[in-house]
Amino acid sequence: MANWVAAGSATDLTEPLSTTLMNLVVSKWAETDPAASDVRFLQDWWDGFGSFQIHFRRSDTPVAIETVGWRCRKYDEYVMIHVFVRRLAAEEPAQRGKMLRELQRIISQNKDQLLVGGVKKNSQMQIVQINDEILSNAVANVWHSVMRVRIHYWKLDIQQY
Repeated sequence: MANWVAAGSATDLTEPLSTTLMNLVVSKWAETDPAASDVRFLQDWWDGFGSFQIHFRRSDTPVAIETVGWRCRKYDEYVMIHVFVRRLAAEEPAQRGKMLRELQRIISQNKDQLLVGGVKKNSQMQIVQINDEILSNAVANVWHSVMRVRIHYWKLDIQQY
């Protein structure tokens, strides 16, 4: 029977990749407008509390698994990062762009530093898409951006014979 673990680790993934990515972003956040203390980092959906929220969610795209050799598999999994900024003035909030650029900086500078299975350098991240939209209704005007991040990692079968 196979025993698949994250490459370089003795265990499989210990948490969803959305949680792992969120923890990396929070730990590396350097932007001051808004500062990390002013941003709500969550894993659900915009709830209307506060002006700045970033949500890390699993993508609806199925995980792609490819066998790349005897007892080795390659995985491609996607995390959707939703950035929400409440508009307090008539124009687009400058903080939305700053938040997106900070996410891009963190992911690009740490593209192989995600702790998959508790091990660094056994995965690669890449931003593959960014979309923007304005959500308006009688209650709130909210700018919403979606960043799609591909996380590429490997697993090994450590079955003992």
